[in-house]
Amino acid sequence: MKSKIWLLLFAAPFVFTACGDDSSTGGNSENHSANSSDSSNKDDKNENTPVSPEDIDWILPTDPSNLWDGEGTESKPYKLTSAEDLALLADEVNEKVVNFKGIHFKLTEDVTLSGKWTPIGCVKGQSNRTFGGVFDGGDKTIKGLNIDDTASVSGFFGFVSGGTIKNLNIEGAKIKAGNYAGMLFGKAENAEIKDCSVSGELKGSDFVGGLGGSVSGSKVENVTVGGSVQGNGSVGGVAATLISSSFKNVDNSASVSGKTTVAGIVSTLSMNSVLELCVNTGAVSGSQDVAGVVSKASKTEVKQSGNEGTVTAEDNSMSSVGGVVAIASNSAVLSQVYNTGAIKAGSAIGVGGIAGKFITDASMTSAFNHGQITAGSAAVGGIIGKAEVCVVKGAYDAGVVPNADRSAPIAGEMQSASVMSDIYYDAGLQTSDFVEGTPEEDLKSSDFLGKLNAVEKVWENSSDYAGFPVFTWMK
Repeated sequence: MKSKIWLLLFAAPFVFTACGDDSSTGGNSENHSANSSDSSNKDDKNENTPVSPEDIDWILPTDPSNLWDGEGTESKPYKLTSAEDLALLADEVNEKVVNFKGIHFKLTEDVTLSGKWTPIGCVKGQSNRTFGGVFDGGDKTIKGLNIDDTASVSGFFGFVSGGTIKNLNIEGAKIKAGNYAGMLFGKAENAEIKDCSVSGELKGSDFVGGLGGSVSGSKVENVTVGGSVQGNGSVGGVAATLISSSFKNVDNSASVSGKTTVAGIVSTLSMNSVLELCVNTGAVSGSQDVAGVVSKASKTEVKQSGNEGTVTAEDNSMSSVGGVVAIASNSAVLSQVYNTGAIKAGSAIGVGGIAGKFITDASMTSAFNHGQITAGSAAVGGIIGKAEVCVVKGAYDAGVVPNADRSAPIAGEMQSASVMSDIYYDAGLQTSDFVEGTPEEDLKSSDFLGKLNAVEKVWENSSDYAGFPVFTWMK
């Protein structure tokens, strides 16, 4: 017990001042020096007794029960009822470095914030001040979220590590920030985000996402994003980067604009991350590596996902543009993916209804494109722009591609060691030397449906798509 008291009295001044301004540091240093002098008269054995991690976990600079009603348990969470309660939580995390690991909070009222919001969790120098508790939004709505700051790691939450955010709605957010910006959070590590919605205007620099900037080792499920998202590099409608994480049942309707690596759902997908049941309906625009769902996918899986928004890319000879993925590489796997949005590109390396560039052991099973493609000088394909060392099976194109030398209904360019089977296209829209086309009425027939289902039994004809085959999960 004595070791706990020592930690509370002498460790706390350090963590209090780390988020403060430089002018306060000296004062707190003097106080610590004085307290250290007083403590020299104590028993050396007590002063030097090691403090166990278990002790540290449960020492709080402030007793939360003095700030909020409740007990911090799942059945009796601390109740947050006002903007002041939320601001107190931010202060405890940012200034007093309380992670609140395992402690439960619940928003019990709709809240309208006023003035400039300070995110819950921050990065100060080499110190991460993170929220690790459980925040239950109680299906309530937060309005008035306003951030106008060039600081990085911004959102309603700044930095979430090991925590859970659920059942929270944010409406009408207005955020101008630096790197790692989102409407819900700036960074999330080893976290769980579920049953949340956000909408508003978000403008950031790099690593900007409608929901959050960076997601690592985390699970995100049942999320919707609306409004507008704008940044420079690595811009996603939902998240900028997804590392060793998963998205399931995630929809974006926000318009998304940036310069490089821009996508409707996630900018960069890597390290065994998985997207499942993710659909973008927002317009996406950028100058390099632009896509409706994911800009760059490497060693990952995208399944049961698609794009319905317009994808627009500027002239850029180093760019790849895709309805679903701009660049898929390093054994990336795409299954049951689709595009119905128009694709408008200038010059590029590759432009495809599904993928702009599909390389290095990437594979695709069951896909379709209905989107019209217009492009400048590029390898343009109804399914893939440029294919190299890849496998594609069970796909069809019913969208229009340009009548140009490097354009084709399946793949604009197909280089070494690429294997394509059970591939079809609408013969009334274009021709190809690679495979014979199929008349539109035959693409809507039961015989054609049987051919697709022989590859993977996931198809059905739909009146919502003019009788063409689509995936059963799209109902």
